[in-house]
Amino acid sequence: MTYEARMKEWITDHDIRQKVLAKEFHVTEAVLSNYLTGRSTISVDVLVKFAKRTGLSMDYLVGLSDEPIPPIRLNEAERRFMETFRTLYRDQQEAVHNQVQFFQKQNQRE
Repeated sequence: MTYEARMKEWITDHDIRQKVLAKEFHVTEAVLSNYLTGRSTISVDVLVKFAKRTGLSMDYLVGLSDEPIPPIRLNEAERRFMETFRTLYRDQQEAVHNQVQFFQKQNQRE
């Protein structure tokens, strides 16, 4: 699927007017329409603005991924935890998950 199709799909699904987006992106309605129909190639600047506005990943918009949501960015401690977690057996991973849920419930009571 092309960026034009993915953008149009998002706009339609969220009932957003092209006029509103054109104003937000500092382009005319005609220019935005040309982007969405493929008559003009979208500028990287507008594509980035669209990704930020919608929460869609750039990889998704340009067709490099079928996952619309960008991956979660992990800090160093989280990355190390995930690497360690992945070395555990499935039942051990479930035990860690259960422990985390227990901690979450404790935090909700406080």
